[in-house]
Parts: sequence; C-alpha cells; structure tokens
Amino acid sequence: MKNNNIVSIIIPTKNSERFLENCLRSIKNQSYKKIEVLIIDGGSSDSTIEISKKYKTKILNYIPNVLRGKFDAPYKRNYGARMAKGKYLYYVDADMELSKNVVKEAVELCHKNGVSAIIIREDSFGKGIWAKAKNLEKRCYWGDDTQEAPRFFLSSVWKKLGGLDEGLGGGGDDWDLYQKLLEEGYSVGRIKSIVKHNEGDLRLKHLIKKRFMYGRDSLKYIKKRPTAAFKSYSPLRIGYFKNWKLIINRPVDAAALIIMRVAEYSSGFAGILYSLIKNEKFLEE
Repeated sequence: MKNNNIVSIIIPTKNSERFLENCLRSIKNQSYKKIEVLIIDGGSSDSTIEISKKYKTKILNYIPNVLRGKFDAPYKRNYGARMAKGKYLYYVDADMELSKNVVKEAVELCHKNGVSAIIIREDSFGKGIWAKAKNLEKRCYWGDDTQEAPRFFLSSVWKKLGGLDEGLGGGGDDWDLYQKLLEEGYSVGRIKSIVKHNEGDLRLKHLIKKRFMYGRDSLKYIKKRPTAAFKSYSPLRIGYFKNWKLIINRPVDAAALIIMRVAEYSSGFAGILYSLIKNEKFLEE
C-alpha cells in the first residue's frame, strides 16, 4: 500500500474520561499503524484532555452552537473531517473499543475491492440487565441495513457527499449519509471485525434521557426521508425475526429488551412532543 494511506479517526468528546482511555488504547493496538487520531472536544472539565495527550492525539477544541440538550456529534464529526489529513475517515465514539484488525480490514477492503465506505458490526458490554439487553439488541441488528450504517469512508467520497447533515441528529445523520452513498452509486462493504460499545453500569434512566434527546431531532429525518425513516424507526424490526433463536435462548435478556425498547420509544415520542411544544424548528429546510 502507498505510504499516504493514513486513516483519520475522529472522536467527539465532552467529559469522556470514563471510557476514553480504553478507546484510545484499542486504537494504539491496531495492527494497522498509519493512523492519526483527532479529538474534537466540546469543553471538557475532567481529565479527557490529559488522557488524549497521553496517547499523542491531535486535540481540537470545538463547541457547536446548538440548543442545550441537542445532539451535537454530527457537527464535531464534520469539523474533524475538515481538519483530517487521511485518505480515509473513521468516526468513533469515546465509549467504543476496536478489535485489533478493524482498521486493517477496512483499509484492505477499500483498497482491493474499490469499496467507498465500510459498515463495522457493533457489539456491546457492560454491567447490569440493561447492558445485557442492549447487547442482545445490537446483535440482532448485524446485517440489517435499516439499522447499521457506515462509519468508515474514503475521504474523497465523504467530501463529495458533503459529510453528515448536521441538522438531523438523533442517528438520522448516519442513516442519511448511507442513503446518499447508495443514491450516488457508491459501494458499501462490511468487515468481519467488530467494535464494542462499553455501556458501563447502564441505567434505564440514562437510556430514556438519551432517547428523549434523539426524539427531539427525529422529525427532521422523517421529513427528509420518510420511507427510510419508517423502516429505521419501526419497532417491528427484521433483525428480531431473523434472530428469533438468539432471543428465545436469552429469555431474561429478551424480557428486559422489551421493557427497554418500550421505555425508549415512549421517551423518544416525548422528545417529539417537546420539540413541537417548544416550537423548535424541525421543519426547516
């Protein structure tokens, strides 16, 4: 491979000390070494910056001008992409841990097969019943195009597509970019290696709060892509039916998954209502 095949890994942070070191360690231990790491920090007051310096990352301070409680990660990811030098872009969350060959497999698939973007399977781990429920949910989504979206891109393709639609948020930005890739005829591949989300000591109230925040933005994606949004937001997801054996073999986790999803959908709907009541401009073009 050419010497300029750098992978720019973009990590948005804000008081991310709890998970960041494990994330950066997993990047340092990648079998592929031509990596630059960009930390896009939104004003951390904990040890996030110190941890970032320890791993010799490029630290960029950037605080998007968004309403409090709104999803700002797309702004940070786009900013990081503008500052990146790599031939490839890969945006990662601070609570993610990459298995050893993730970057290597993604680069090789792009290089050898002419693939423009890569979907990387996501797993999760953590403490408590809700972390187990989240693990079951993520495993049901493997191979489901309505739930998974690429995070690894050729930089040239990212730029041509204009990056993420910052106004969508709530996960809609990921799915929207995937749709743009397909509309423009770019090929999307998958690799075998996985990335794990560290859920920590996951609490239901945390999930409810997060889904409420996503709900405040979801109408924007529904308006922009109604057909794709229906498939992505539907509670009756194809992955549950395809993985029915996995579900019945984990009955306690499955019961918790049902409770968790009901709570998340309820809080997401509450977020939609809040956005309407507060007259947030979700219908802006």
